[in-house]
Amino acid sequence: MDTLRNYVDSIFADLPKTAEMLRQKQELLDRMQQRFDQLKAEGKSEHEAIGMVFAELGDVDAIRAAAAAGTPEDVPEAGAGMTNEQQVFLSPEQVDEYIDHRHRFAWAMATGVFLCIMGPASMFLGQYLVESYFRRAGRSSDLVGVLTMVPLFVLIAAGVALFILFGMREEQFELENKRVQLDSTTYARLKAEHKAFRPRLATAVAIGVALCILAPVSMLLAVVLLGENNGLSLVFLLSFIAIGVFLFIYFGTQNETYEKLLAIGEFAKDKAEENKVVGIVAGVVFPLAAAVYLIAGFVYYAWATAWIIFPIVGILFGIFATVYNGYMDLKKKK
Repeated sequence: MDTLRNYVDSIFADLPKTAEMLRQKQELLDRMQQRFDQLKAEGKSEHEAIGMVFAELGDVDAIRAAAAAGTPEDVPEAGAGMTNEQQVFLSPEQVDEYIDHRHRFAWAMATGVFLCIMGPASMFLGQYLVESYFRRAGRSSDLVGVLTMVPLFVLIAAGVALFILFGMREEQFELENKRVQLDSTTYARLKAEHKAFRPRLATAVAIGVALCILAPVSMLLAVVLLGENNGLSLVFLLSFIAIGVFLFIYFGTQNETYEKLLAIGEFAKDKAEENKVVGIVAGVVFPLAAAVYLIAGFVYYAWATAWIIFPIVGILFGIFATVYNGYMDLKKKK
């Protein structure tokens, strides 16, 4: 079968083409083909059978190392490495379906965060416009505070709805904490797509960083030009940050998709445990920072200064992740 042959070819691609190596390669292919035929006879579909064959194959790095050692007995039998729960084979059709989903998922997550950030911005903009109208009309209104809260909750509700909807779709693929296995043709195609995507990622990150740096500058300029007590300064601040964060999430999620499928970068085998710990910390720290920001804004009306919590938390988290990963790397070398 071409899929099995292509996969075995990718395992032995950069190993010496000796007679012994070719014999081991053929023996491995024969065992995989026999297992595939057995699973088909048991009623499995072609995709299910291929997936189970690759899952039972074990750790590819161990197979390559054993093959390089030069004895057929050293080549692991199917099932000697990772378990079915740890790795999964995806066909080209399944890969394309997953990538299409992740494009929509990236847009949904980025848009959801954008809406949540723009919620307070819409409130400040509404307050500025309504207060300006009543001030020109020589009247005041007790409903201003209530009315301007409506867009805040509408935008946050829309953002949370996107998180829930696409988060549930993400769970349907059941790839969390699993290492993806691909045939050599699909792997090469994704590798080329990822290489072509990286310049766009770099550009997006650069623009996002520039916007986040310019965000407080825009706020200060608004204060200088429009006055200290105008709400537009916060609108400019949050708008710049929202666009920058949108770019980080949208392009970062797509890059994460390629790394997940190719098992590289943050999804390389030796990074899995480190990422799990760092991810747990991030899942606690950043929502906590958002909660502190909202409490400081709504309770103490410190919207103009409380935003500093985000760069501080970001810097501290970056230091933690760097130190932790460095510690884990040193621990592995001992």
